[in-house]
Amino acid sequence: MSPPELTESVTIPGETISRVPVREWTVEVVAGPDKGKKVSTLEGLVRVGSDPANDLVLTDTTVSRRHLEIERTLKGLLLRDLSSRNGTFIEGRQVLQAFIDTGDKITLGKTRLSIKRKTRDTEIELLDAETFGELVGTSEAMRIVFAELRRIAREDVTLLIEGETGTGKELAARAVHALSAKRYGPFRVVDCAMLSEQNADRELFGEDGAFLSGKNGTVFLDEVAELPAGVQPKLVRLLETKEIPAMAGQPARRLDIRIIASTARNLAEEVQQGRFRQELFFRIAIARVRLPPLRTRKIDIPLLARHLVKGLSVPFDLSPQTLSLLEGYDWPGNVRELRNVLERGALMQSTGNRSWLDLLVQGEKRTDHTTLIEIASKLPYHEAKDRVTGDFERHYFAEVMKQANFDMQVAEQRTGLSMQSLYRLLKKNGLRLKDLKNAEGLG
Repeated sequence: MSPPELTESVTIPGETISRVPVREWTVEVVAGPDKGKKVSTLEGLVRVGSDPANDLVLTDTTVSRRHLEIERTLKGLLLRDLSSRNGTFIEGRQVLQAFIDTGDKITLGKTRLSIKRKTRDTEIELLDAETFGELVGTSEAMRIVFAELRRIAREDVTLLIEGETGTGKELAARAVHALSAKRYGPFRVVDCAMLSEQNADRELFGEDGAFLSGKNGTVFLDEVAELPAGVQPKLVRLLETKEIPAMAGQPARRLDIRIIASTARNLAEEVQQGRFRQELFFRIAIARVRLPPLRTRKIDIPLLARHLVKGLSVPFDLSPQTLSLLEGYDWPGNVRELRNVLERGALMQSTGNRSWLDLLVQGEKRTDHTTLIEIASKLPYHEAKDRVTGDFERHYFAEVMKQANFDMQVAEQRTGLSMQSLYRLLKKNGLRLKDLKNAEGLG
């Protein structure tokens, strides 16, 4: 096993804190199979669907895996349909995106939702900084995250970082470690998806395992929902006793470590479904922070893109037209996808290729002998499925619109989709007509 990774102490900029009033809001099921189920939050985003990763998980079979999301913005609560198969309706009117208010009835499949907001405000902290470690953003959502991470970093508690794939969960963990009392110790990363019942004891609790080699530092359990069921009780005991149990003739040993975990799933739902131990959830989620998806903080894209470009091996010119194109895309792969696109863009620009349409719709750069499936097979199942579907849709609709000379009626006939569905799928994939028409000339 490789030696533990050491992290140097760094200074986290931006010590000024401001406070803003927000109201807790609730999304409640008022009709349908899940009547009475609800989620209340001060956070800026609630996701609804049948997939366990959602905040409000529904059993209604007429609801899509990722049906809709509701974001708290400066202008109010904004609902977005996430390309659901049966649509989203407000007071009987189908919508793709709309502002909603208290009392509005939202229908999805056989389910009806109601939105409520508390009458009293709660103050939350915002950090007046553009960065926290390697995390970058000036949006309200990110400044709230920075303030929360800064506060939690100075407390010796376990932390659960939630967020979609590619939002920067490991970067957040590293920043917390760098500001914590454990910053002079190692920062060890454990990919829980790579653990099996057979190797988990060795990789976690063994002589060269993560916990012993990470003593006096931080152990980061990446995608903790993937932790094998047989290992979960042992981790509960470690968190309770702060010691490695006696193994293979070795006595029990005390530990001084901090554990940070991450997940792209809804762990509370995993507990309800019996896939994750409740006592482990309670112990790793003493503090919880969720990183917002990039599509809900597009105001950060110019700053984020300039930050990422600085780390590229070849220079890359971000023109206003390029930034406009980047802001028009929904980034299902979040910041990781943005970084990959910029890397491809830098390579294309260095070889004289100016086709920004190709830049956004192509998948990972690959040779003629490497298929998308071969690339996707290296990813976790759900990420691979989303990647293949997203890659296909962006290729397909960009090419269809090009062949149809950007005529929506011609494209409607070619695809066999309704005009409304066609607009919805173009929007989902960040393919705006204006950008498609101008893409070949963007630099």
